[in-house]
Amino acid sequence: MSGDNERAAYERGTGFLLARLGSLTARSWTAFLAEHRLTQAQYTVLVALYQHGPVGQRRLAELVAMDARNIVLVLDTLAAGCLIERRPEDTDRRRRTVTLTGKGNALLATVADAAATEQDRFLHALNATDRERLNHLLQRLYDSHIPPGDLTG
Repeated sequence: MSGDNERAAYERGTGFLLARLGSLTARSWTAFLAEHRLTQAQYTVLVALYQHGPVGQRRLAELVAMDARNIVLVLDTLAAGCLIERRPEDTDRRRRTVTLTGKGNALLATVADAAATEQDRFLHALNATDRERLNHLLQRLYDSHIPPGDLTG
């Protein structure tokens, strides 16, 4: 007996496998980000700023699907690390525009390179074709449950 036959029936079910691998991936990703002194929320904010450029604090909260009140702590931490800057808007001094700094850009580049290596390590059992197919299938499933742009689902 080898392979699938050695595993309990529940360990061969799609739901179990997705949940278990999701848990392993989440743990691995959280540890990976911690090595770079980032949380998932901080990383998400940095990526959103990289993709969208300078943006108002309220809009940034929408982009990362975070309550506008809760994003303040994340922004405070990123600003303390000189990864972002917050400046008053010209038209309304009470509102803040958030900008990624050079240090923030550099950190994102470092993390992106390291993330690719970490992903290769995690997916080592799959060749490039299998990885592409897996990603395609997972994207189809994801899109069927969460419409594009809806990160709250």
